[in-house]
Amino acid sequence: MGLFDVGQSLQSTIGAVSSTYGAVGNAINVGSNLANAIGNAGDIGSMARMALSGLPSAGEAIGDVLSAVSLFSDEGNSNDWRVRLSLPNWSSFKSSPVLAPLKSAGGFIFPYTPEVTISGGAKYTQIQTTHSNYPFSAYENSNPGTIQITAPMMAEDSTQALYWIAALHYCRSVTKMFTGYDPKAGNPPPIVFLNGYGNYVFKNVPVAITQFQLQLPKDVDYISCDVVGSAAGAINGISDSIGGLAGTLGGAIPQLSGITSAVSSIAGGVGQVAGLLGTFGIGGSTSGGKAYVPVKSSFTITLQPMYSRTSVRNFSLDRFVTGGYMTNSFGYI
Repeated sequence: MGLFDVGQSLQSTIGAVSSTYGAVGNAINVGSNLANAIGNAGDIGSMARMALSGLPSAGEAIGDVLSAVSLFSDEGNSNDWRVRLSLPNWSSFKSSPVLAPLKSAGGFIFPYTPEVTISGGAKYTQIQTTHSNYPFSAYENSNPGTIQITAPMMAEDSTQALYWIAALHYCRSVTKMFTGYDPKAGNPPPIVFLNGYGNYVFKNVPVAITQFQLQLPKDVDYISCDVVGSAAGAINGISDSIGGLAGTLGGAIPQLSGITSAVSSIAGGVGQVAGLLGTFGIGGSTSGGKAYVPVKSSFTITLQPMYSRTSVRNFSLDRFVTGGYMTNSFGYI
């Protein structure tokens, strides 16, 4: 590729981001103000959270994740025993156009009865003593074990296909940490709530998704659906492309390093603002193109119950045995 061709490619890419950037319009200024506010208060907020809870905010053992139940539209319906996982109580999850089908449903609800495998146990360490016929067993700790959900998923029309896309995007999203330009950068993946089969089985159990698998069969039909994406996310992606192209060009042609560094810096700034816009649900939506979904598939999700040090320290076996925790807003299993 010659210098002229590289220049034309860079100009074309910049034109694309300019066009997409214009779709967001005045919201960029709003995002800039939000970024300044976060920058001014970020250190104080992080220190306060750590001082109060001893845990990073995105770990969400007490704060954000407890209020995630507000997204359960029919949480008060005692007859609704469907298995579901809540949406994390964070702006990007609640405003994501891709996750909109799950928000409308009240969380990631498994539309067909899944197969749920639960386990648990107590760990004992054997103490070997001399001149003894039997060893002594010393209790070490208990473990609620992992929870595995194997759920069939059918898609008969575009609406159900979009739900399938949202379910896959949800699993991918909640198994990643906050990083980059995220206001909660450095925090682990969010904790969510598991509910299902009534108060005495799963009632607001805090869990982390440790693994998921999705089978895409080769012997079933696939249907298409139009996916809606985030305009702010599109800007972010294009700005990353510009920064990468500018960096490559500057490395190949040292004479242009000053210009390409400036372009890369601008692209990074645009990407940072776009990331903040997406986080706070600002910037509208854009076409995400078509996706193809199998009419029959299966999700397998592994959950790990997650309890904070405070909740473990305050746990009462007497209260647990008598059923005192079964209708509580924070579920022990």
